[in-house]
Amino acid sequence: MAHRGDKTACTLHDRSEAGAEPDYSDCSATYHFLGTRWNLQIISALLNGYTRFTEIAQLLNLNSRTLAERLKHLELEGIVIRQVRNQIPVRIAYGLTAKGQALHEVLSEIQKWAVYADGPEAIEVIGEKNGGRCAERGILQIG
Repeated sequence: MAHRGDKTACTLHDRSEAGAEPDYSDCSATYHFLGTRWNLQIISALLNGYTRFTEIAQLLNLNSRTLAERLKHLELEGIVIRQVRNQIPVRIAYGLTAKGQALHEVLSEIQKWAVYADGPEAIEVIGEKNGGRCAERGILQIG
C-alpha cells in the first residue's frame, strides 16, 4: 500500500465499502509525467521500435535541445533506452523499455477518450492546426 508521501506510487485506496469514489490523489507524479510537454509524443514516436534522434526530431518538428532534454529525462525514468551502434560513424537510436512499451495501452485509452469527448471532428481539426503533421505521421493514431 502506498503512502501519501510516496510520489512514485499510484494506488487506489479501497473505499468501495463506504460507497465513495476511488482516491486518485497518490497519482500526482504520474499525472505530472503524463502532462509534461513532449513526453507522450516522444513515446508515441518510439512505439514502432528504435528510432534515430534526427528522425524523432523531424517527426515531431522538435528542436534538438528540447528533444535531448526530454530523452535524457525519459531515460532516467526508465521509459526510454539509448542504444549506441558501433558503426562508423557511430549511430545512436532510442527505443522503449518494457516500462515504456506498457504505456501503449495508456496512449490508446487516451486516444479513445479524446474521440469520445471531442468527437472525430476534433481530431481532424488538431491535425489541420499542426499543418496536417499529426495526421500524416500518425502521432494521434495509436495502435
